Amino acid sequence: MIIDDQHYDVIIVGTGAGGGTLAQKLAPTGKRILILERGSAMALDQQNLANVALFKKELYHAPEQWYDKDGEPFSPQTNYAVGGNTKVYNASLMRMRDRDFEAIKHQDGISPEWPFKYADLEPYYSKAEQLYQVHGDYQSDPTE
Repeated sequence: MIIDDQHYDVIIVGTGAGGGTLAQKLAPTGKRILILERGSAMALDQQNLANVALFKKELYHAPEQWYDKDGEPFSPQTNYAVGGNTKVYNASLMRMRDRDFEAIKHQDGISPEWPFKYADLEPYYSKAEQLYQVHGDYQSDPTE
């Protein structure tokens, strides 16, 4: 157990997409920030550079069971490492399309329309894409 008697303005739990983004945004503010991470840093070796190997070998997959609302166990696809699940999802950041926010008819019923539209999220998509250096073919659909 680490005993830390320091005072922090912000404590961030996890360095995945949410925690890492929050830390990056807060870092220049001068606030005292503590970041807690359950996992360790991945070594920069070949087995950690090939996502297929990471998934097949489940190198960082959490060996635990969670339980659904009916008490049935399942194994989540959770990976504990610095960077969280962002380290094993191939850094694929995709935009949803306008139509994804509409009601969608499926074989088993209708998925309801979202309470907001694509246009409401577009400025945030653009900021995130700039932060994460997302790139693609700007001559086509920005969601491709």
